[in-house]
Amino acid sequence: MKRSYVLYTTLCAVVVGVILCYVFVFSDEEIQRQVASTFEKIDIQTSHQTASLPPVEAAQDDEDIDTTDALEQISQIDEVYYSDTIGAYLVLTEQAEFFEVSGNGTRVNSVLQLENSGKQRLDDFIGMRMVEEDLVYAVTANGTLITIEREEGRWVERPRKQIKGLVSEDRIFGLGYDRESKRLFMMNRLADTPDLELLYIEEREIEPDTPADDKSSEASTDADTNTPKTEESSEDTTTENVSTNDDASSESAVSEDAPENESNEQQAEEENQEPETEWMLDSRQALSADGMSASIQQKFERFEGVGLVERQGRIYVLDSEELVLYTVNPEEETINGQMVTPRVYDSTGMFLQDNEIFAIVHPEVFDLDAFVSVD
Repeated sequence: MKRSYVLYTTLCAVVVGVILCYVFVFSDEEIQRQVASTFEKIDIQTSHQTASLPPVEAAQDDEDIDTTDALEQISQIDEVYYSDTIGAYLVLTEQAEFFEVSGNGTRVNSVLQLENSGKQRLDDFIGMRMVEEDLVYAVTANGTLITIEREEGRWVERPRKQIKGLVSEDRIFGLGYDRESKRLFMMNRLADTPDLELLYIEEREIEPDTPADDKSSEASTDADTNTPKTEESSEDTTTENVSTNDDASSESAVSEDAPENESNEQQAEEENQEPETEWMLDSRQALSADGMSASIQQKFERFEGVGLVERQGRIYVLDSEELVLYTVNPEEETINGQMVTPRVYDSTGMFLQDNEIFAIVHPEVFDLDAFVSVD
């Protein structure tokens, strides 16, 4: 009897606990969103891993097998971006190669060779940002924006676009994304000045030229001018055309339908086509350094940024020569700085992973030991 009582009491406690847990925890909309977001990330990461490349590539000749680990392909790193969404590192190299590396840094999931010859030759990469799980932007020192999209399990490059509105005095670096305004932004140090600013760029539709409309308006003006003459001549030829009206009416109906159908098809094609766009400088936001200490101010005058990351509404940029990590508050339009560990000296960039900032200290190869915490 005692055992039955204990068993029933325990079962009742478990049931009541589950009900209370659902009522007070899982009924909360914010928690439901977080749970849904977690499962969505798992699905995305799974899709990336299932479309992976093998970690070791073999040569076509069976007698000459290349057993080199695929990670050793990655050398001379320019940019690194860690995506928590897909659970992977994105890497750009000086050879214009784009890699997706697994989150534990042990295998290459995907490789894309960007066009890098002739007129398509790329300048140094200065920033990279993933804005969606299947959309990545990268920018070069001369203001060329590269778009990389994931299509049917593979990364592909879209047509490049030159950012309009930049001037020769601009010295841009880094790339970020303002999700609220859907604009990209970069840091800029005006040449031969201590001024630092945020540059916001946005994608705009290119308005099509309308020369046809101008010609049609001219034609309609000419037609109005010649109307009286036409009316006079039509009165003279009325009697001659009476006998042929019946035969001509059927032919004209067919000829009128044909161009109408063609125009409808052309209009439908134009509506289905995506509008052409361009990336333009939207605004410049000067940053105030009034709150800096005297020692940081002296270093700021020799500022040379090597990276940009976003964390909790702030923008962080690193000067690896002067060993200063600068914090930018976009809302207050201010910049301040603090000294960091000498271990990041001469690093070539930085990225954010699990809310921690890492500097790229050894860009020669891809190795998790080559990344040093800046915080």
